[in-house]
Amino acid sequence: MDDEPSEQDLESIEIVVPKYDSKKCQSRIANREKKIENEKKRRNLSEADPVVARDKYLRAKKDLDSKMEQIEAIEQNVKMLIADVKERKRRWIDFRSHIAQMTNLSFDEFLQKKNSAGRVEFDHDNQQLNIIFQKDNTDESTQTNDVKALSGGERSFTTLSLLLAIGESLETPFRVMDEFDVFLDPVARKRALQTLIEVSKNMEHRQFIFITPQDLSQIPTDNKLKIFHLKAPERSNRVGGPQQQTLNFE
Repeated sequence: MDDEPSEQDLESIEIVVPKYDSKKCQSRIANREKKIENEKKRRNLSEADPVVARDKYLRAKKDLDSKMEQIEAIEQNVKMLIADVKERKRRWIDFRSHIAQMTNLSFDEFLQKKNSAGRVEFDHDNQQLNIIFQKDNTDESTQTNDVKALSGGERSFTTLSLLLAIGESLETPFRVMDEFDVFLDPVARKRALQTLIEVSKNMEHRQFIFITPQDLSQIPTDNKLKIFHLKAPERSNRVGGPQQQTLNFE
């Protein structure tokens, strides 16, 4: 089958010439050009040379890609920092729980030396510390959580035991206690001194300083324990008289 038109078919085709108004066409072209210029101004496209415009586009795209890479790197760093903070917080909570547990065990161990017992309750949410004291470690009926109900000696020994228990978790090289035994009876005072000396000698990487006005003549000294006696200060009752500046060691 031949689809090619014949000469007769070609001759029968009527040629139609479209009728255009040249002025209208020019006006439409001018309007289109004006819109193009306005759009260029809006987009800040001042380059007429396509090569220059392309170079500007490539530089702008390169800068954009670089900024996007920086943003992705920052976002990745933020994710890593958030994960690190969460891990640190988890470890901190574990460490805090460990400190609380060890303090509680040490507190009871120190009280057992006086045939007493006790525990320390840490309320981390409310930032409170509750002390449970049991005067007789074999009688739970002597247990109380009101420190004010204790005698002066019991309160002093309980405070001393708490400080020693908390101190075992501290890494400070020096620890000083002043007049820790003022309200202790002779028996409790002897046990407190024995406990302090024992704990101090076991922590050779720390130095302990105990200040007390009581007599220490019954305590033997050694290469780890030194006792320094201070002379009584000379006081002047006269107003404006000389005042003590230093104390000499014996």
